[in-house]
Amino acid sequence: GGPLAGSRAVINMSLGGSVLDAVEQESLDYATSNGVVVVAAVGNSGPNGNLSYPGGYAPVIAVASAGWIGEWNNRGVAPFNPACTIIDPAFDARLPGRFWRQCDVPEPYTSANFYVSSFSSRDPDGLDTGADYDLDVAAPGSWVVGPWGFNNGQINYAIAGGTSQATPHVAGIVALMLQKNPALTPAQIESCLETAAQPLTDTNQQVSPAPAGLVPAPLITPANWGTDRSGHGFITADAALNSSCFS
Repeated sequence: GGPLAGSRAVINMSLGGSVLDAVEQESLDYATSNGVVVVAAVGNSGPNGNLSYPGGYAPVIAVASAGWIGEWNNRGVAPFNPACTIIDPAFDARLPGRFWRQCDVPEPYTSANFYVSSFSSRDPDGLDTGADYDLDVAAPGSWVVGPWGFNNGQINYAIAGGTSQATPHVAGIVALMLQKNPALTPAQIESCLETAAQPLTDTNQQVSPAPAGLVPAPLITPANWGTDRSGHGFITADAALNSSCFS
């Protein structure tokens, strides 16, 4: 019956530590018990680094980072996305500040087109095995374009990669879910996200890396992953909004 009672809110958290602080845990428990959904980044410790807290705490929706294998590919190197040819590559190809307005991620979702980011942390004890660690879903976090401070009153945009970039995608999806059904509990939302997540399987994907210049760089193969780094899989808004939460 506290001040959060009856609230339908989402908290997006971009922070982490190796230990769950007692005060932090009490705050998280208070929020979730009052219907607030907490979404947090798993951390950027890489394929051999453990999830950080609060993301690793079971009631929190923990988000890993995924990327598109063609995110820097607009020079015709397979897999080629035709949308990347809109601007003449002789003048505008693969420049770090411009690729995002030339290329579009192909739809519908196909696991082979995505990978787990090299920096995204792992769940050391597996998937949903208890309260110690709990990696839920993956979302776009590699080379995400977004606002980055002010310069002479103008909003700047920058390209950044991290699980902190992936987490807001899921927080936004949760907000849409609550808009569609405000009665959903945090536990129901987490369960439905996990069920709706689509497989993100390591099939030796090769990624077009960020270039140093106009010359295409060699494709790279990401570090191996399984459910220890992808959770239940890649979540999208359409999959979540058509999940069992709304059947």
